[in-house]
Amino acid sequence: MNYRKLLPYLFSMTLLMGCETDDVPGPDLGAGPEVTISLSQQSIIESGGTAEIIATLSASSDAEVIAALQLGGTAVLGTDYTISAEEIIVPAGSITASVTVTAIDNPDQSGNTTVAIDLTGVTGGQYLPQSLSLSIEDDDGGATVQLIFNEVLYDPSNSGLDGDANGDGVYSQAEDEFLEIFNLSSLPVDISGWKVYDETALADDQPRHLFPSGSIIPGNSALVLFGGGTPTGTFGGSVVQTSTTGNMNLNNAGDIAYLFDTDGNEVLRFEIEPLSNNPNESYTRNPDITGEFEQHSDNTPVLFSPGTKIDGSSF
Repeated sequence: MNYRKLLPYLFSMTLLMGCETDDVPGPDLGAGPEVTISLSQQSIIESGGTAEIIATLSASSDAEVIAALQLGGTAVLGTDYTISAEEIIVPAGSITASVTVTAIDNPDQSGNTTVAIDLTGVTGGQYLPQSLSLSIEDDDGGATVQLIFNEVLYDPSNSGLDGDANGDGVYSQAEDEFLEIFNLSSLPVDISGWKVYDETALADDQPRHLFPSGSIIPGNSALVLFGGGTPTGTFGGSVVQTSTTGNMNLNNAGDIAYLFDTDGNEVLRFEIEPLSNNPNESYTRNPDITGEFEQHSDNTPVLFSPGTKIDGSSF
């Protein structure tokens, strides 16, 4: 909302109510570039794992910009982690800076803890309240599986090679569909023997894909499962597979993609129907990993980014 456009209205309403204008404080939007914060990764291992809290400006400034952080959550500062500073100073002329969170090794099996990070003030810039969550994983108690669907392409474009998501130089509705599975944990996850279904396949108990032995998603990394073809490219260094049936058969009009573990437990699902508007592009989280699903071209001119962030950079 543009609060500046509302100021004349607030002023006139104040006069109509017979109050002094000084009694009605206007919104304090500040001046200078807008500030956003992000994490270099979503989780770290407690034995010395590190993550960066990054402040990014919408434009450089002639003066330094200071972003004040407030820390909370179940993790205890000084016991579970340290931080290099509780404010991020972006030097004049720069657009980004960061501080480092370092986990402290704790011999007790206390379970995972979380650092809650809030942006609570900015000097020399503008901001909206923002919150981040960093998981510190207990390396004495075993890994916790933390997976998400980060990007899904169920309707590749059929305009020339605009739908060639797997990069093999051939457009194929069946082969260019993909699921991007991201491992939120800092530890690797072995999904050997896990299965992918759509609704029809689940009803028939015939998986569209069976993950082979050795299917491991590294920590803070992604696996991309294409329908088929010969995936060609680096895909941000992500693990890449093609479905064992050559077709995930995701129905554009409405379907559900499922991921089940070896015990038959549903781990993930992506429901197409709420987003089934024949987009001819993928749906991706914005921001990556933490955001809600949006059509890919809402954020960038390209139609998909399998194995990478929205902007094409590696996870």
